Amino acid sequence: MGRHKEFDQEKAVDQALDLFWEKGYESTSIQDLCDHLGIHRGSLYDTFGDKHELFLACLDRFSERADENYNYILNENSDSPKEQLERYFSKVIDVSMNNAARGRGCLMTNTTLGPVAYVPNVASRIEAHATNTEALFFSFLMRVQKKGCLKSKHSPRELARFLAGTKQGLHVMARTAADRSVLEDFCKVAISVML
Repeated sequence: MGRHKEFDQEKAVDQALDLFWEKGYESTSIQDLCDHLGIHRGSLYDTFGDKHELFLACLDRFSERADENYNYILNENSDSPKEQLERYFSKVIDVSMNNAARGRGCLMTNTTLGPVAYVPNVASRIEAHATNTEALFFSFLMRVQKKGCLKSKHSPRELARFLAGTKQGLHVMARTAADRSVLEDFCKVAISVML
């Protein structure tokens, strides 16, 4: 009879995600993961396959968390799209600046900037995450346009891409910004372009 796994796999993915987010994929070793998760190498390999497969599971979990953390804000029905976008970006700043390792930015953005981004199954997850972010903004902006609140001469598609870039830029800036107002000013200008 096989031995039962003695750890919670969901919790292990969350813990591994935090470690990869803090150290980056390249700087995280199998031993780091084993120590951080409190499991043996055999259990890690039996459950997740290898470091790369565990990392892919972490990227998937991270994308799910975006909906829980802030994406839901743009799907709400609101009378004030400007206030809605301000709340959204405020939450993005919170997540980027006030996480377990302050100033670690965004796991997906950090991964985009590293060598592992060129690995096909990582690149496809990065692309899917970016596509979903753009689609979220596009859907939001289409609703804003129908309400007659969109003041930009640019199309909702162009603005969605601009906002997706703004969000990614926030994550990068959060890694070094000591003062939240720097990021808030960045968002204020971006929002003023369209609302």
